[in-house]
Amino acid sequence: MNYRCPYCKSALGQNVSSQCPACGKIMRVPLRQAPEQRRAKIRALNRIEREHAQKIAELPGVLPPSMFRNPKVYFGAIIVLVLVGTALFNATDDAVQKLEVTPAMRALRHLDVLAEALGRYRFHTGQFPSREQGLAALVRDPQVVPKWDGPYINLLRDDPWNTPFVYEPATNGLPVVFSCGPDKKPGTQDDLYPDTERFEPGTKWTNGWVSADKRLPGVTILPQSPARRTNE
Repeated sequence: MNYRCPYCKSALGQNVSSQCPACGKIMRVPLRQAPEQRRAKIRALNRIEREHAQKIAELPGVLPPSMFRNPKVYFGAIIVLVLVGTALFNATDDAVQKLEVTPAMRALRHLDVLAEALGRYRFHTGQFPSREQGLAALVRDPQVVPKWDGPYINLLRDDPWNTPFVYEPATNGLPVVFSCGPDKKPGTQDDLYPDTERFEPGTKWTNGWVSADKRLPGVTILPQSPARRTNE
């Protein structure tokens, strides 16, 4: 057997020492084995490998390696995964459908819609509605506001507790709009307010905005009730 230096790759022949004559570096010289010793080592390794494979085959519930080369196994695994995924999707969908929508959640959703409508109103007219105009200006043209291009909501409704939403004009840049909550009294701890970022709807919606006089018929704008006009 001929050897090479692991550092400089110089040929060393059969008789090697621990120091390379070409680069002078110290190296580890493998021990020589007689042919019979090498064959005995190979036989021992093969015997160990056979015994290992036999022990694996004797273990209960262990699948043979050849099974994973069968296309039917992969096809069956795919079917099982599809069935499990379908069951999980149906269970998740049922859980979402059973999620209770509380009156407070509905009120917050309505408040966010009002805040966005107010932001669009200001985008067109340059200002928020006055106290006299109130939230009704979102569904009905006040006739005194230039560039009004509504309606900005289809229907002005009460909160889930049958109380009109409270609106106050802007004092520090943004108006105040809120629900009185379950106690139907303003200024208490259960009052609900929209997200202030909703007053800035951005300009992405402007590309799809259609003027009021060009919209298709069918938008229902109900007249404002006397109670709401009084509160606003």
